[in-house]
Amino acid sequence: MPLNGYTVGNDTSVDIVDPYGGPINLAKIINFEAKPKTNSVEVTALNGQTDEMLIPKGWSGTFEVERTDSTLEDFWARWESDYYNGAPQLPSAATITDTTLENNGSRTTYRFTKVQLKLESAGKREGGKTVRMQVSFTAQRRLKV
Repeated sequence: MPLNGYTVGNDTSVDIVDPYGGPINLAKIINFEAKPKTNSVEVTALNGQTDEMLIPKGWSGTFEVERTDSTLEDFWARWESDYYNGAPQLPSAATITDTTLENNGSRTTYRFTKVQLKLESAGKREGGKTVRMQVSFTAQRRLKV
């Protein structure tokens, strides 16, 4: 629940559906960050006044996962195997759904579409420590659901 009127990380849930149509069930998503991408176009008139236009170019983001099983690595292994076996690129991409519990008890949900997932790190294995994996993504759109 929100704390003293603020959204805290515990108020957010993230669900991922892979390009194959199945869920990627990640038990321990530690953090999630999404950023809009824009292209800035500046137009300067003869009088010296400059207008700036922002053109949406999709979204990018990252998330980290504490490894509890092989789910994420299995997805990446399948994707990599398909590539090297000459399988055609899937016509659909992944989707990410980001849901936040608001102060008034309602939920706000956004869906990232045409998501490309990239395993940035399968994690560092060290004695006595957990394995934290890193994923980045790009998305064509973020739609309010």
